[in-house]
Amino acid sequence: MIESLMKNLNQDIAILQLRIERDKDTGFNDMSRLLEAISIQLFKALGIANLKSKNQIRVNFPAIDAAEDNKNGGIAVQVTSVANAAKIKKTIETFEKKDKNGNSLRDSYAVLYIFGFCKISKDVIVPNYCKVVEPSFFLNRLIDLNDEEKIQVVIDSIRRHVDYSSIHPYDDIDCLKIILGYVSRNAVRHYMSCEGSINDMTKGLKEISELIGKGTVNGRQKSKAHHEFEDQNIGSFLRQVLSEIGSIIAVINHASRDGFVYLDERDMKKIDNQKREITVAAQRVAVNYGIDIQLGMHELD
Repeated sequence: MIESLMKNLNQDIAILQLRIERDKDTGFNDMSRLLEAISIQLFKALGIANLKSKNQIRVNFPAIDAAEDNKNGGIAVQVTSVANAAKIKKTIETFEKKDKNGNSLRDSYAVLYIFGFCKISKDVIVPNYCKVVEPSFFLNRLIDLNDEEKIQVVIDSIRRHVDYSSIHPYDDIDCLKIILGYVSRNAVRHYMSCEGSINDMTKGLKEISELIGKGTVNGRQKSKAHHEFEDQNIGSFLRQVLSEIGSIIAVINHASRDGFVYLDERDMKKIDNQKREITVAAQRVAVNYGIDIQLGMHELD
């Protein structure tokens, strides 16, 4: 699932880069707040720094856009669409420039990141305290961390500011992998005779339904909705899963009394059959698209 989430994140960043370049060419340059907000989330998600916007304290704060202040020497960040040689040089000069009291920003910050969201000049010599980075710097660190939650934070940050649904579609196979990852969880895989909390199972099933129906889980973007898939066979599989889960939820709702669920043997067999239909269909679609994932129902250990 992490590999597919990373591919989706890569697409989000690529399309945002294209949008920024397009808006820049047409004279629409008001993307600084967007890039600043995304940068703050990137640094926080990776545990590099808990940045605060300097532009909220003072409009057009010199040299830097955001920073983490601490007594041991903080971290400062300048974010720009293109970090070319001229931009890098000017930022460093302003960062090191002393005021009338002989103080400079360099005195307050141990590290300066210059973040070029669309492009950077890689052959510019900078001081040891300065790091010129691009999105791949953060993406590579996310891959190394192998942490789904941190990847999700970055995806949410980007999608919170830009609506991508009408701009580009996520890849069908990557999204299918994410959905199959949720289908392979305990809500579907456990037989009712050894199922744990019915509430947990119902919650898990509803998450799968939300993921297929909206592309989100608890409101957080993971994939795309079933109607956005181009492959008709995948779409048919997803609609089947939605139907089977709907039937399971209906059985549970029918057996609910005063906040408790009373399932008899017939109800549990019906749910098991519907779970089996889901796992068999999931196994079939996984094989058809060369996806390696553990599916099938099992007993609890």
